[in-house]
Amino acid sequence: MNKILNASILLFMVSVLMSLSCTLPQPTDTVEKDEESGGIYAQKVISRPDLQPLVESETNAHGVKAILATNDIGIGTNRISFLLTSPRGFVTLPVVTVAPASVSETGTQASDMAPIIATFQPWPYGKRGLYVATVNFDNPGSWILNVSLAQDNQTSMVSIPVGVRTRTQAPMNGDVAIKSNNRTLASVQDIEELTTGSLHDPDLYQISIADAILRGRPAVVVFASPAFCLNAVCGPQVEVVQKLKATFGNVVDFIHVDFYDNPREIQGDLARAIISPTVREWGLPSSEWTFM
Repeated sequence: MNKILNASILLFMVSVLMSLSCTLPQPTDTVEKDEESGGIYAQKVISRPDLQPLVESETNAHGVKAILATNDIGIGTNRISFLLTSPRGFVTLPVVTVAPASVSETGTQASDMAPIIATFQPWPYGKRGLYVATVNFDNPGSWILNVSLAQDNQTSMVSIPVGVRTRTQAPMNGDVAIKSNNRTLASVQDIEELTTGSLHDPDLYQISIADAILRGRPAVVVFASPAFCLNAVCGPQVEVVQKLKATFGNVVDFIHVDFYDNPREIQGDLARAIISPTVREWGLPSSEWTFM
């Protein structure tokens, strides 16, 4: 499903992550050490990928902190995104630099990678956004992203720890799409069985991912729970996709798969949530994904 969509879709899709005011339940799942990434993710949620904790940097002397929005990283080219916050709110400088460095078992940083420019991508709503950089990791293990920014006539740096796996848990760029037979309107009695959100757009539930692949058209598939925003980098992806559908629906298939398989049962009680089998099939390690 590596079709190339209109540039307007690409520009819009890369900025759909937004911070919403939501209740964050406390993780209750069993955790284990993740050895493949060199132990960077000391605790990995096993049964509830929606409760995967965010990776954050320490707050530096200037009060700047980074929050990693990309938590599934493998060898090769990765699109890395992160937020920067300060005591004055979100940092919105046009560009910052990122210097990736591999970390040895003794904690020594060593890398000859040149600094990379990360550009600010504003979110569709408000004045906030995140930074995006393309980073090519040549080996698995523990890495550090040293982010430098010039602010108030001084340079500030924060370091984000990242774990690089041999390959990502979710499908990688260029992988063949998984032919999932996710539920559609034809397989349920009511649309409320397919989404936790209040936006009930039947067009997003007409065909399965497998059907979309057979149709041969470009497709956008969003895995998200509209009603439950569980961290600082989640946002209204389904709403944004719905708006894109209004413009591109005649040439692109748009599909929403809710992260939860039992939307009706979990309203007000996320502890009863069952992760969608399609989410499991795609190996998604966190709660919001959009594939094109």
